[in-house]
Amino acid sequence: MPRASVKLLLLDEHDRVLLVHAADPRTGLRSWYPVGGGVDLGESLDQAARREAYEETGLAVLPPGDHVWTREHTYRFDGRTVEVHEDWLLHRVAHYVPAPAQLSDYEVRTVLGFRWWSTDVLRSATETVFPPTLGDLLAALLRDGIPAAPVDISDPTAP
Repeated sequence: MPRASVKLLLLDEHDRVLLVHAADPRTGLRSWYPVGGGVDLGESLDQAARREAYEETGLAVLPPGDHVWTREHTYRFDGRTVEVHEDWLLHRVAHYVPAPAQLSDYEVRTVLGFRWWSTDVLRSATETVFPPTLGDLLAALLRDGIPAAPVDISDPTAP
């Protein structure tokens, strides 16, 4: 059964998204991906989003978000295969400098930093970004607006 996960599209006033930079402790491979993590038992998506935003970036007040995407995804990290069901929430925030408040021991070993990315930079990135089509997906979301219901962005061929 896939693990429930929430992913946060934290967008600043310039439509830049905040991504986490991390390294796989076994392979050393580095990648960028949105803030987020597991949804604890009994926790709502909004509660999980607030907790993850605070723990990973120090953001103490998270404005209400919009549920924009879902994704079924399997990936390998630290020698493990992980199956997740991701719910993606878009939150508009003022630009800030992330300062993790409560990283787990595991996250302390893997998180390298953070960066705000524009869609143009994401689309032309030479670094590994997950999901690989994030720049195109985000550009379409900004162009078309919030969908009436979350859009499934699952891609069985994507890492």
